[in-house]
Amino acid sequence: MSEHLSLSVREARASLSRVIEPGDLLGCLMVSLLGPQTAWELIRAESAPPASYQQGVAEAAERAGLSQRQRSLRHGLARWRTRVRQADGPRDLRRIRQLGGDLLIPEDAAWPRQLDELHPAAPLGLWFRTAPAGASPQHPMEELSTRMPAPHRRVAVVGAREMTDYGARVAYELSEELASHGVAIISGGAYGIDAAAHRGALAAARAADHRSAPTLAVLAGGVDRLYPAGNERLLQAISGRGLLLSELPPGASPTRHRFLHRNRIIAGLSAATVVVEARVRSGALSTANHALALSRPVGAVPGDIHSAASAGTHRLLQEAPAHLVTNALDIVHMISSADVMPTAAAAPAQPKLTDAQPLRDRLDRMSEPDRLLYDAFPRRRLITPGRLAEEAGLPVPQVLSGLTRLQANGLVRASNGEWGRCE
Repeated sequence: MSEHLSLSVREARASLSRVIEPGDLLGCLMVSLLGPQTAWELIRAESAPPASYQQGVAEAAERAGLSQRQRSLRHGLARWRTRVRQADGPRDLRRIRQLGGDLLIPEDAAWPRQLDELHPAAPLGLWFRTAPAGASPQHPMEELSTRMPAPHRRVAVVGAREMTDYGARVAYELSEELASHGVAIISGGAYGIDAAAHRGALAAARAADHRSAPTLAVLAGGVDRLYPAGNERLLQAISGRGLLLSELPPGASPTRHRFLHRNRIIAGLSAATVVVEARVRSGALSTANHALALSRPVGAVPGDIHSAASAGTHRLLQEAPAHLVTNALDIVHMISSADVMPTAAAAPAQPKLTDAQPLRDRLDRMSEPDRLLYDAFPRRRLITPGRLAEEAGLPVPQVLSGLTRLQANGLVRASNGEWGRCE
């Protein structure tokens, strides 16, 4: 056995997080199939991958809907090997532990299993920090377990960076009230709504004088790089009372690509996602889309109809299965209700074909994407929109709109956020 293959699973995942970018589905599938230690050894080797590895990864990638080029292990290895010299898992682990943190991995008992639902885009691990500069707890993993609340007590509060005074007040007050009742607020640590939500949660924690996790910030760069710089004091405060999290290793720079992929983790960690303010093209809406794909409830706060800052939230209420949120109690009902996800039945009514009409006639009327979607359904069980997207190889927004059409035609039904065939 080589020296590098003797790396522990945690060290191997630390090294892999340095070479495989967030959202690189081929890399995630390879690690899932081969295991982190074998995957790391394969990347750092200069030889061609064994034929069995190539075939296995290609088949998994095809099932995940990747194109023929995207599922080539040879192309993937060429991409990842450009960063091998930068990767040193043991070094990065020493560095994060000096800062009062560690790397949480899927093999740990404390791993948030909700993130597994993101497969094949589930993170390889989560780097975390539980102490501000100059104060390092002796046992970061133990500290993590006290600061990571139960899944049903985590809510994402997100929105635009360019918020209005109204949005700032709403985000702060909602988060403060939720945190005062033991609900952890998850956001992205950015300017605007994110920062207002974090501050509201921290205010509740100070008032209650406790150290439970009032707020978790998921960053788009390393947790040792407190970005944006204008929020440094806020992020220090979060690390002291809550958690800083990232799938990227120490020192990694935040980029636009990484911000977008970070949003799936915010949605994946949360029992529900609330969008306070968002323009039509706001990145916060991508967090909502990820939550919908996971069949998690989504809420939106209404705003001034003349304000561009609320145009995205209003569109969310019009076009997606989203809940109207006006206070913290609305959010509590979202995550505690037995039927937490409104279905496409709430969409504008469409002419419905009668059940007596032959199934073949209805299928013949479908567009090709809707036929792919219908064919992706299992025969006798329910399935989430996220799994449907994976099986059909279609983007999540297209799946959601397709479900509306299929339901209107009496072909599929919704139950507690999952979908099944009517036939």
